[in-house]
Amino acid sequence: MNSRNDEHYERKNRLTSQERIKALLNFQTPDRVAKADSFWEETAERWHREGLPENRSPGEYFGTDEISGIGVDLSGQLECKIIEETERYVILINENGVTRKALKGEDGRWSQHKDFADLDFTVKDRKSWEAYKERLQPSESRVPPKVKQMYDERRSKGKFIVYTGSDPYEKTQGVIGQVPLLTGMVEDPDLIRDIFETHVTLMIRMCEMLMDQGVVFDGAWFYGDIAYNKGLLFSPKAYREVLMPSHKRLFDFCNAHDMPVIYHTDGDVRDAIPFLIEAGIRCLQPLEAKAGMDVRELKKVYGDHLAFMGNIDIQVMSSGDRSLIEEEVKNKVLAAKKGGGYIYHSDHSVPPSVSFESYEWMMELVDRYGKY
Repeated sequence: MNSRNDEHYERKNRLTSQERIKALLNFQTPDRVAKADSFWEETAERWHREGLPENRSPGEYFGTDEISGIGVDLSGQLECKIIEETERYVILINENGVTRKALKGEDGRWSQHKDFADLDFTVKDRKSWEAYKERLQPSESRVPPKVKQMYDERRSKGKFIVYTGSDPYEKTQGVIGQVPLLTGMVEDPDLIRDIFETHVTLMIRMCEMLMDQGVVFDGAWFYGDIAYNKGLLFSPKAYREVLMPSHKRLFDFCNAHDMPVIYHTDGDVRDAIPFLIEAGIRCLQPLEAKAGMDVRELKKVYGDHLAFMGNIDIQVMSSGDRSLIEEEVKNKVLAAKKGGGYIYHSDHSVPPSVSFESYEWMMELVDRYGKY
């Protein structure tokens, strides 16, 4: 290897996460595919019993924390109140004015974001929305404490830092509920558009507030589950006419500030991909395998315009079969990494059915087949 190639090799192997992911999202080939993943709390508890050091998180240990998110409080900032508690459940009114019943686990712990059912909503119609809407104003109270210190620490570690949060669809669902949202997109689209647009305005203003404090984002990562395992939760026409304008305004803002957009949605979202590209996303995540998403096929159709993150099947991981796991990783990573544009991630999040040993083996395979 001549000196010029030696220098190129050394430079490629000194890439930070920020440099690596920027290259991949720009369809360039760095040293290897980047790695990101998410883990259930119960998964970490299991892995600590199976060999994961007690003082390390799965992301730290396996290097799947290359992307680091900074978000803000986009809620109605109502006072959270527990109105009933038993040995089995808690009923509370949350920060969005939603009355929610959350079940307790065997250890007595509960979370309003897990094993819950929504019982009632403060926002039920246009009148109640107009009253709630007044609460959605930009404010320093929405900014995480010591955000600049948090940012500086992550920047010093070379992380790819994203502005993160729920998209307007997900935020609206968290205020009025899924059924009223889906019916409203058909029966009262003007109201739903106003709710979407109000949340987009807040998201943009809060991002600008963080920027004014010296936070420089490398990208954006928005969450919005607009599909299930059989397809979109609404028609492509409803997406284009009701949700897409708000998506486009939000994504246009991000792209204008050199923040390529990673968009998360569960389910089979294939019917919406052309619209999502038109709206301005750069990368689609997590590509649920059990919903029929296959990065190998998507790469052939959209690989010149869209990057991908995920699609490594958690059901295969959970099998514990090393040969099946290798086949899953090898076939998908080799196809997806061609020409850049691929970041490793499971096809959703890693459940406790996956052993520490199986995940360790899988990450060895990602390192092996993910090299350029």
